[in-house]
Amino acid sequence: MAKRDEDNFRPFDEEGGLVFAVHLPGSPDQFDTPLTWNDLASRELSRPLWIHLDRTRERAQRWLREQSGLNPIVQEALLARDARPRLGEFDDGLLVVLRGVNLNPGAKPDELISIRLWVEPSRIITLRHRRFQTVRDLRIRAQRGTAPETPGGLLSAIALGLALRLGSVVENLQQLIDEAEDALSKEQPQNVNVSLLADVRRQAIRTRRHLAPQRDTLNRLISLGSPLVTGIARHELLEASDQTARVVEDLDEVRDRAAVSQEEFRAQRELQQSRTMYLLTLIAALFLPLGFLTGLLGINVGGIPGQDSPWAFWIVTIALIVLAVVLALVFRKLRWL
Repeated sequence: MAKRDEDNFRPFDEEGGLVFAVHLPGSPDQFDTPLTWNDLASRELSRPLWIHLDRTRERAQRWLREQSGLNPIVQEALLARDARPRLGEFDDGLLVVLRGVNLNPGAKPDELISIRLWVEPSRIITLRHRRFQTVRDLRIRAQRGTAPETPGGLLSAIALGLALRLGSVVENLQQLIDEAEDALSKEQPQNVNVSLLADVRRQAIRTRRHLAPQRDTLNRLISLGSPLVTGIARHELLEASDQTARVVEDLDEVRDRAAVSQEEFRAQRELQQSRTMYLLTLIAALFLPLGFLTGLLGINVGGIPGQDSPWAFWIVTIALIVLAVVLALVFRKLRWL
């Protein structure tokens, strides 16, 4: 059994899936002598217990199904392969599924990962597949003995921590949109990566699809009036709900701005192409009579005027220049130029 590692925060039983288990609000001693699977078998709790599991480990799954004492429906919801944000009431406990930004190395900037929570008066069970920075921060607080004292308080702290980190996703998308809009405002569509605009729009839609249910979940949790969430915990949930709602609104804005930028990009490209085609048409119209005259004078038959005169070439050249100027003046008067 591995003991506390303050630098690397290694799990207490990584192979078995027991990341850690501590009595709230925690203490350094609990991490020096961590709780084991056998300790979790005891249902007599003097203080609320926080159990954090890796849901992909077989030992953790077996404990949850055979020794946790949870409703089978709750067990399957906590172990589901893919779960969207949700809230459920079962007996005297709450089933909560939330999503947060994946801040692990190599993760995509818009990737969201889920954390599943079971909250009851004397115990909170959290399950993850990938590591959460929010859980890491709360673990540090537990090592110092300053973690929330109740399962409801820990739930609200996790929800708030996840919500506060959602801004990084929107900020990245907003920066990409700002760069595209700057280029379009200067009528430089060639500097706009149109495929990037499409990616931004897709990312905003995909991220919003997960966060809109999370906003609704937090609102339901607040309006539920559960005795598990009172006082400071309720205020933290209100802040988490407000922060999530802002992110959802910002994602709506990013999605709409991306759509407008795509339309503006197409309009400017079409305008540039129209201007180019218009210019080429005028040039062709200007040189059409000149080309006709030079072609006519260049035919290899007898009777071409001035073929024996040394001044004929210069006379024809000057005449063509004058004709070109006259045509340009006519086009200008017609407002074609």
